Amino acid sequence: HYRFSSNISEQIDMLETIHFHRQGYTGWFMVLCAVMVLSGCSYFKNSKDEVYVARVDDKTYLLKDLRSQLPSGMTKPDSLARVNDILTRWVKKELLLKMAIENLDESQKDLSKEIEEYSNALLIHRYQQQLLSQKLDTVLTDQDIRRYYEINPEKFTLDYNIVKAVYVEIHKNVSKTDQIRRWMTENSTKSMSELESYSFQYASKYDHFNNGWVDFNNILARIPGGKEDPEQMLKKSKFLQFSDLNNFYFVLINDYILAGEKAPYDFVKDRIESLILNSRKMEFLQDLEKNIYEKGRRENRFTIKQFK
Repeated sequence: HYRFSSNISEQIDMLETIHFHRQGYTGWFMVLCAVMVLSGCSYFKNSKDEVYVARVDDKTYLLKDLRSQLPSGMTKPDSLARVNDILTRWVKKELLLKMAIENLDESQKDLSKEIEEYSNALLIHRYQQQLLSQKLDTVLTDQDIRRYYEINPEKFTLDYNIVKAVYVEIHKNVSKTDQIRRWMTENSTKSMSELESYSFQYASKYDHFNNGWVDFNNILARIPGGKEDPEQMLKKSKFLQFSDLNNFYFVLINDYILAGEKAPYDFVKDRIESLILNSRKMEFLQDLEKNIYEKGRRENRFTIKQFK
């Protein structure tokens, strides 16, 4: 048992060393006993950088590095759990690394080629990204996007049914079933406004999906119980009603497009923007490689032997 001081420097001096063995290795795992009596992560404030909190043989994990891994505002239980996780993972990694070093032969431990390849690839990538940020044309007009949409219809075939809909989920005790049905069936600006006002007050869930297209399966997933084929449901009626022991579920279908048909422009517009920009990016990088190659050839900077 230890009596902990409220003074931080004294608490640092009270690091307790626990000796342990793992897979034939002897390590020294340093535990901050003082942290058990502190609130949150206050222990790690204003402490000395040279203090270490874990050690495996001659390798140490410094307190300053541990402190940098801990978010501010954590509760004491959370901070203790986080500290234990960080230090345990570090010790396991170091033990595994030492095991690898001792059991691999010299050729297997030689990473110079891999390091060079990775370094080269990273430098090339950074250079490409710098040029892309400086020179790539990222301006897209609506005409650019619509042209791509029109000349590539095969890329926009729907894999699922999409709808424009209004969804209401309401408890049976407060539901005015007939009134909700009238509002949805009438589907006028006035009736939709009244439905929205009523739903905000009484419904457990209400969603008009920003009047945009959504996957019909995502709506059906909110409704418990078995349901018939989604395509047949859409073709049969614009108003759908379901129920279980506690709730009613109402769906008004304002519009729908079935799987296998071409997706509407506004549903895929953002995707098209990404496709166009990615295409420009790939073309830019290909041109970059080609131009650099041609420049090097003109300047006689390389030689390629011809094989027959």
